[in-house]
Amino acid sequence: MKSKINKPGILEVAAMLSTIFFFGVMNGGSFLAFLFLYLAPLPLFILGLKKDSPWGGLVGAVAAILIFFVTTPQMSLIYLLAVAAPTTYFCEKATSRSDPTHQDWYSLSNLAILLVVPPILVFILASTYFWAHGQGLGAMLLEKTNAIVDLYIVALKDRGHTINPSISLQLEAIKKSFSNTAPALIAIFWMTLIVLNGLLAQSILKKAKRNQRPVFAIREIEVPRIFAITFLFIIVVASFSAGQFGYILTNLAAILAFPVMLAGLGLLHIVASKTNYSSSILFVLYLIITFSRWAAILIVMLGIVDHFLKLRGKFQADNMQ
Repeated sequence: MKSKINKPGILEVAAMLSTIFFFGVMNGGSFLAFLFLYLAPLPLFILGLKKDSPWGGLVGAVAAILIFFVTTPQMSLIYLLAVAAPTTYFCEKATSRSDPTHQDWYSLSNLAILLVVPPILVFILASTYFWAHGQGLGAMLLEKTNAIVDLYIVALKDRGHTINPSISLQLEAIKKSFSNTAPALIAIFWMTLIVLNGLLAQSILKKAKRNQRPVFAIREIEVPRIFAITFLFIIVVASFSAGQFGYILTNLAAILAFPVMLAGLGLLHIVASKTNYSSSILFVLYLIITFSRWAAILIVMLGIVDHFLKLRGKFQADNMQ
């Protein structure tokens, strides 16, 4: 028996208007622009994950057209490629079944792997483009970073600040680090944007009892063997590589680390659930990850260890006893 599909209504219109508002504020350079950028996919996620609502893709397309006129063509294109299209695709996958019998929901592990595909494609295309034009992507980013830092130094001097040698060394280190990892940082920001808005939308819909998929449990995320081996292989080769090839491999490794980190977080969710303070433990954990890249690296390592030693299976077995 097919479920009844409702016509577009107030929620769809509200989602479209809020999306246009978010991008309008960002284009205006508001102090809250960063927050609105993070919330930009939320309206479409709510529509895409809502029960009996096939209008998410259409609303995203119409919103992109309206953003074209309200803001700029560039902002409209960014919204379409970075928000509307991937959000619609991930919602369609998340609310689909994984087998012909339609018993199981589409695997969250597969969704986590699919998450790295768009940023990797964009990164490879951008690297190829700048390499073909005689300037590597890293060199271009370093040039842009130098220009920004130079403006920052001029602004400090205009305010009467003295730039001592230690500050200059710190700025040089920041410039080099950012230019070497900027593609991965942007990719991780985008992937985090998608994951957080998807989880937030599911939570809102679940409280309203309008969710189509029962639950998104991060503890279900595991990386396949071929992915784990490929990830480790790229890390090893990148550590012995230099130049443009090393630059590409280093950023690829950082992007591929994201699903592994989600798998590591899944294990920590299982461990935390064995205690009476799971919410507090997870809150502190995510707070530490937000401000410490070393914590994130440790969780990536935990995800790899869990993959080969099957730690989550042992913890889950303990829960069943």
